[in-house]
Amino acid sequence: MTFTAGKVAVAMVAVGVMLGGCATRESVETAQNSANAADRHAGTAQARAEEAYGVGNNALAVGNNALGVGNDAKTSAQMANEKADMNGTDVQRLKRKVAYLEWKLLPHHKKKVRRHRAPVQTEQPKANNS
Repeated sequence: MTFTAGKVAVAMVAVGVMLGGCATRESVETAQNSANAADRHAGTAQARAEEAYGVGNNALAVGNNALGVGNDAKTSAQMANEKADMNGTDVQRLKRKVAYLEWKLLPHHKKKVRRHRAPVQTEQPKANNS
């Protein structure tokens, strides 16, 4: 019989399993209970992660809606600002027209020019010393 290295290795593994690989029934049950508990914890963690993902998606939707409302408000404010600028220009133009029309239609008071005149000398009657 010839033994090769592979046959010797298989024989050694078989002997090792027979001698030390046997576990007691209690240790197997403990290992199974631990595995079951770990599975339950993993399931709970998965459920919480999915719930957090849903909450995150809801928050993202609310944020996107707020961004849309903010952009609409900004656009409205810019349009209102442009209209206010145009109205301000129109008001100034109308004020100038009103001032011009008032100047044209209302009577102008001419300033009286006072010129200094030389005092008029009145002749006094001559007294008759007769």
